[in-house]
Amino acid sequence: MGKFLLTLLFVILLLWGCNQNVHITEKMVFPFEKKIQVVKFPVGEVMDPSYMIQKGEYLLVESGQPQKQLFVFTVPDLRFVCATGNQGRGPEEFSTFPTLVESRTDTFYVFGYAHRHLKSLAVDSAARVHLTECYEIPLHEVFNHMHLIDDSVLLYETVMLPQYAVYKYDLKNRKSIDELKIERETPESELTFDTSRGYMAANDSVMIYVYLYKNQIDIYDVKDFRLKRRIVGVYKPQKPAFRDEELYYLGVIPGDKYFYALFKGARTEKGENRSNTIEVYDYDGNPVALYRFDIPPLYFYPDEKNNCIYATHPSCMDTLLRYDL
Repeated sequence: MGKFLLTLLFVILLLWGCNQNVHITEKMVFPFEKKIQVVKFPVGEVMDPSYMIQKGEYLLVESGQPQKQLFVFTVPDLRFVCATGNQGRGPEEFSTFPTLVESRTDTFYVFGYAHRHLKSLAVDSAARVHLTECYEIPLHEVFNHMHLIDDSVLLYETVMLPQYAVYKYDLKNRKSIDELKIERETPESELTFDTSRGYMAANDSVMIYVYLYKNQIDIYDVKDFRLKRRIVGVYKPQKPAFRDEELYYLGVIPGDKYFYALFKGARTEKGENRSNTIEVYDYDGNPVALYRFDIPPLYFYPDEKNNCIYATHPSCMDTLLRYDL
């Protein structure tokens, strides 16, 4: 039955793709697969870690604690360096929570200082944090999955009713320059449960969009938002209600050579959900590797130089995880 549904869905998408000049492919078997045991690194206090980003010799981790909201560790040994980021209304404080901004540079970027400012963050040899380059973003939107491309163009996902959308914003000239509206698929449902909902990642060449409620990955040209490739796996079309058995992709991270997608859609023969895996693709959409874990990640970041993945998990409030690939 699953193969029949996939074949029917693939034929429909293929006919649509021919009209749109899009390369649609069936999700292929990964040429390399490995199960990895986690290495745990206690941090000595309840940090409540979540999102993270790695640049050069440091890993920056967002914390749920109100006192210090950003923790810095060395890589790959995950040795604590310092903590920074107070809550407050000052120019170097966060009014709510920080947002880590992805880029293909070796510089950390963080949004949320003084409510609407994006700043670069550097750590010196004396474990001191310096905030340097600064951009003000005079937009009152919810910024999700922020990426800095071409040095000064901000790419971000937001909810612009009645649909999800991806925007480009020129930081130097302070103006929006392009947008991609993700076509809504189940307008009778609440937007939260629309099957167009997903997660975005980008580098200076392509934008990746993975779907929460579908086993599907879309690859766009970041210059003009032209859909280049669509990868479709087995899934049952649904009207979501946020139950585990309905979820597929939980996030995507761009590396230098590959992108890494956190996948929850694997099922047993009985239809039961397996633990999270990470799928690795090159930027043309070709499968590279599939990783399974004894303790699956929730938030993660790949370190291609040291051939490992750093991660956090809700059950490990005072611990960082590392998977050696």
